[in-house]
Amino acid sequence: MVEAAISLPLIIITAMLMIRLFVFYLDILTTGIKEHREAMKMQDAYSGVMMHTYETEKEIVMLRGGVLKRNVSKTINIKAYLINEDFLVRSGEALD
Repeated sequence: MVEAAISLPLIIITAMLMIRLFVFYLDILTTGIKEHREAMKMQDAYSGVMMHTYETEKEIVMLRGGVLKRNVSKTINIKAYLINEDFLVRSGEALD
């Protein structure tokens, strides 16, 4: 009973921290997917010069509490190259 009284709270705290970290990494993954979809929408709607870069930065912060005494955060840098395919085809015709 004494061993269980000492070890069980530590096991429960560790399991809860693992679950919070798992949710944090899932949040990072879903943010990356959302930003990728946004970059793809920008590519479909792009009609400017032949090539342009799309850059954005998102910061994901894990809520502090429980065993965590400091903020855990992750910054995601998204960079995509937007290409105007219509302009690219026209420039290929000009070279002929």
